[in-house]
Amino acid sequence: MNPEPLPYDFRSPSRFSREQVRALQMVNETFARQMATVLSTTLRTVAHATLEDVEQSTYDDYTRRLPVPSVLAILNFPPLTGAGIFHLPLPIVMNVIDRLLGGPGHENQPERELSEIESGLIRNLVQRIVHELAYAFDTLASIQPQVTALEADATFLQLAPPSDPMIVSDFELKIGDQVVNSSLCIPVATLQPVLDAIDAKPELELTGAQALAAEHIQERMSDVPVRVTVAFEPISLASKDILQLEVGDVVPLRHPTNQPLTMTADGVPVAKAVPGSHGKRLACQIVNV
Repeated sequence: MNPEPLPYDFRSPSRFSREQVRALQMVNETFARQMATVLSTTLRTVAHATLEDVEQSTYDDYTRRLPVPSVLAILNFPPLTGAGIFHLPLPIVMNVIDRLLGGPGHENQPERELSEIESGLIRNLVQRIVHELAYAFDTLASIQPQVTALEADATFLQLAPPSDPMIVSDFELKIGDQVVNSSLCIPVATLQPVLDAIDAKPELELTGAQALAAEHIQERMSDVPVRVTVAFEPISLASKDILQLEVGDVVPLRHPTNQPLTMTADGVPVAKAVPGSHGKRLACQIVNV
């Protein structure tokens, strides 16, 4: 059965290797755990943060999906260049501010832009959360993430051209009984040097017990049985011809007599061979590898 078709955006083609994608997932999973820890210790309540998805999007597509008003923290990542966005939905922000000021943090909160005092409170918390990106990226690069400003409407942000590719990480936040979605947006150009270094890393030289284990595995791999087949070139038949086949019918293969057969190992072509015999057994002689 064929897998379900996946959407592909030709305006924003994927440019990441499997290793780079896995590295981004690990970084964001670490950031989610650290974010939950910061929220739990600051608010003195149970908080959860889970990575939902990491995808590539354009700057315009990302900003269009952000609700208004929101809390948008503008980020820098020195020594890396470029600016990113950390988005928190307004309902969870009001819940957090209520808890910081001694309230119960219920869900019925006002929907308005933050006052100066509220902005100061939430900026300190966001800065603590964003600081955890340094720990999350520690295995890839040394960065010092900073919150440079808080905004409420992405329409007025001009951090990048509309078509610029961005890495967007979506998180599910749960504080008490309230569940919302948050996101982190970083330009691909900002992380490209870090991601390129992943593919450029040389293979580690194994020593000691690891080298001995690798040698044993390589030796055992040589003894693994592999199914080898020799076949004529395939032919094509119409479906109606296949349905009309009966016992005794002859199907011409149209394989030239002077053309070698194809030898495959587990479905992978490995050599060309000509048919023959070895004693009383059918055999083939390899003529090209």
